[in-house]
Amino acid sequence: MGTELVDQITEDGTLVSDFDVKLSDAEKNALLLDALPGAVVGRYAGERVVRHGDQVILKKQVTHLGRPWESFKKRIQIPKRWLEVERQARADGLRVRFVGIYAYRGVAVFVDFDPATYVQRKANNSAAHVSTNDLFQAQTLGQFARVDGRGNRLTSVRASEFAAYLSLGYAEDERIGIFREFNDEFLRAERLQALDAVQQMHAVGWPDTFQGEWPGFYLEHRVDEFLRRRGHDEVVRFQKDKGRGRYDYDLVMVDGEVVDFYGDLKSSDVTKRESPGNDADGIRRCLEEFGRFWYVIYEHETEHARDHGNVATIEWNEWKRSVGYERRKPFDPLSYAGRFKQAVRFVSMKVLEVNAANFGVVLGDFTQGRQPDGAARALKVMIKKGTIDNFLIYSSSVAA
Repeated sequence: MGTELVDQITEDGTLVSDFDVKLSDAEKNALLLDALPGAVVGRYAGERVVRHGDQVILKKQVTHLGRPWESFKKRIQIPKRWLEVERQARADGLRVRFVGIYAYRGVAVFVDFDPATYVQRKANNSAAHVSTNDLFQAQTLGQFARVDGRGNRLTSVRASEFAAYLSLGYAEDERIGIFREFNDEFLRAERLQALDAVQQMHAVGWPDTFQGEWPGFYLEHRVDEFLRRRGHDEVVRFQKDKGRGRYDYDLVMVDGEVVDFYGDLKSSDVTKRESPGNDADGIRRCLEEFGRFWYVIYEHETEHARDHGNVATIEWNEWKRSVGYERRKPFDPLSYAGRFKQAVRFVSMKVLEVNAANFGVVLGDFTQGRQPDGAARALKVMIKKGTIDNFLIYSSSVAA
């Protein structure tokens, strides 16, 4: 029995706080053998392993990382001898699996850590990290894979699907595949000039073309155009005009006409250490109805016009006037000069999921200050970069 109250996942995916329970070697083997008909326990390269066909399974229990780490941070320890087993298996034409076993009150989740990055390390022991969200995704969806912030690939699998996973491989979520396609078009390491972007939006009559924070609106335009052109809007739909009774979010994940859940599209400077989101109460209501919520965040490097004599700011304001845009205030060629972005380079994206297992982590003390009448503003969702692994669904980036 552990000594710290930490995150645990129940059979229906509910998050509870409880102690880790230590599994004996026999109990770990029993969980694997129950999940893998025909598997056997034996010795290979001096190590006690579970053999399943041509696969050699090395196992450790998933437990909390320990003080002072947050309760969602878990890991297994990969001993140096595992690396020797992996080398021998490759030579013998076998495949080695580094598997973490999570067990709690009838729940069994196997976390398959791709050995590729761990075999390159020379330390005596190497920690392989996993978060509560990985376990939640596996228990509720069956399979879940991601690449963590250190470049390690891990796949979490509910026990009932482990045999199929080992035989057939990982079945990627269709929506992730759609964003992967979009990234192939959009994340091209190109420097995007402000005037080029707003003129593209103006040519198609995109709403908010004249707004100062153009990178986010340009991203919306590109996502919407891509989904429609590729016919993906029957799976992921962008909604610009929110109808009465709808949630006020950009992305609708649909199955035909049935809403599965919602998400929001964000454009953010890559240097920001946290991502403020929407009102926490709205996200809470959305979770109560649909169970999950996605933030799809595209990060960019930013070049401000103020650092280049505001030439781009003046060009932007002159162009707006030339196409008939009018403000109530007199024309000012330096309007928005302090914040106008001359160019951006979109360099990475992340899909973050908020769900019942991690919602509490985003409810920090981030507030928007006070309303003009002095009343406190509503609490906002805030995802700090230090906690992203407990929300991360998918990530992609361009080469440096």
